[in-house]
Amino acid sequence: MIATEQPTWQTAHPSEADIQTLQQAGTISRPLALVLASRGAAPAEVEEFLHPSLRRLSDPYKLPGTAAAAERLWTAIRRGEHILIHGDYDTDGVTAAVLLCSCLRQNGAAAECFLPHRIDDGYGLTPESIDKARQEHHTLLVTVDCGVNSHDAIRFAREQGMDVIVTDHHEPDGETSPANVVINPKLHPGQAHLNGLAGVGVAFKLCHAFLKYGRENGLGGSDTDLRAGLDLVALGTVADIVPLLGENRCMVSHGMGILSAQQRPGIRALCEVAGLGGAERIRAADITFKLAPRLNAAGRLGDPMDALRLLEARGMNDALPLAQLLDEKNRERQLLEEESLREAEAQLSAQADITSSAAITVWAPQWPQGVIGIVASRLARRYHRPSVVLTLEPNGHWRGSARSIRNINLVAVLETCREHLVRFGGHPMAAGLSVHTDRIEAFARDFAAAVAAALGENGIRPVLDICGEVQFSEITVQLLEEMALLEPFGHGNPEPLFLAQGITPERVYPAGKNHCRGTLSDSAGTRLDFICFGTPPAALPPPPWDVAYTPQFNTYNNLRSIQVQIHSIRTRRPA
Repeated sequence: MIATEQPTWQTAHPSEADIQTLQQAGTISRPLALVLASRGAAPAEVEEFLHPSLRRLSDPYKLPGTAAAAERLWTAIRRGEHILIHGDYDTDGVTAAVLLCSCLRQNGAAAECFLPHRIDDGYGLTPESIDKARQEHHTLLVTVDCGVNSHDAIRFAREQGMDVIVTDHHEPDGETSPANVVINPKLHPGQAHLNGLAGVGVAFKLCHAFLKYGRENGLGGSDTDLRAGLDLVALGTVADIVPLLGENRCMVSHGMGILSAQQRPGIRALCEVAGLGGAERIRAADITFKLAPRLNAAGRLGDPMDALRLLEARGMNDALPLAQLLDEKNRERQLLEEESLREAEAQLSAQADITSSAAITVWAPQWPQGVIGIVASRLARRYHRPSVVLTLEPNGHWRGSARSIRNINLVAVLETCREHLVRFGGHPMAAGLSVHTDRIEAFARDFAAAVAAALGENGIRPVLDICGEVQFSEITVQLLEEMALLEPFGHGNPEPLFLAQGITPERVYPAGKNHCRGTLSDSAGTRLDFICFGTPPAALPPPPWDVAYTPQFNTYNNLRSIQVQIHSIRTRRPA
């Protein structure tokens, strides 16, 4: 979509020598080599990036804590102990819980899962959530996607006689955890290559270590194929907006194939209600916009255990009613989201000019906790500003969700506002927070100032990363099929943008209410169809154009043709 405020074009200019070297290393086309060169790929990395192999995943024992946790888990199985797995209520937490629980149960463990209710239990691992979930027979607590900073909760669990294994990927607060074992790549500078793992990715590492330990010590694990759980890893990793690079890219790439097969009844039912039932190939965008929102809807407006039960379902008779329930919750969520967004927009319009502030903070006591994160995401995208949306808790504190933009680490910015906060935590791009009742305006002021200071001279203007210039004559069916090797696209590995200069629109006509399509020709006379979202014909600038575009297939009535999607247009200046 073309933003009202035109973005800065940041075009890479890799040398032709570097492009040719990558072409030869991977036996690939120039445009594909251009993408890799613009992103700093070395010749030795080309094969692994285009054809990621699970054999390249690192030894799980190299992530500190995994071997000790694996030993404790096998001890629990031998002793007949009952294991409680405590997750989180979002897609990452749900998939991590299902993955770990399934792996343990397949090897004889008595394991049960608990996911906190957003309204009744609050966020993360707390003494209250443990007290609600635990039974006297639970002697081992394992967290997934939570717990690294939940020191009071872990002390409570230990006081109740439970050993605690924490697996998490959130930023640690620096205090030593009272848990028996903590597995979190962010605690170990030497594990930088694993820093981007989602919660389900850390859980996968524990599962891998658990199976390896069992096989090495003759305890079991030989009959468990962990690859079958990569559909869950793909779901949770893409949904949590972590970088799709390195081991994440490898696991998600293989997981997307398993996800597309829809062999898990819960996945098949979820795809059916999301309109993907007959899809031969599920893409990362389908997770982001269709599957994850429905899984998240359970935790936003209902019981997250419904999402867990869906993914654990053994047949369609159990799975389909659960998927339909989540679909209904998602529609309800959409209505509440739109209402809250309208009210947030009205609040913004009543404030000073939005361009005068580097950040957005809006609040209202009636907004549902389950939608404030989505509203924050939409505000951040629309205005290209870090956004915080807050609603009032029964205890009088303002509870909120924050979403960021490029070059702004939310956790670091919120740290500078600590005096106003009851607590906060999360990732550079997404965080949760609670603001003292009487500090909300001071927080909004200091949050905007901290964002402005972090941006420095770069300012708030959006940036488009363009890989380089690609002529229309290079856009072929073979290229588009080859570019599929770059997938999955997402955070850290966006869909490539190319530059075309001196373009003439030959035909332009409306497409829907606010879009347009037509035909373009370049200076060599090569013609391609185009689509441009968010810009009606009347809003197009005068030709000739320079365009930032993505080539793609357009499938209509089972016929496939090539088109380009225009993301930004400039009138070309005379030479």
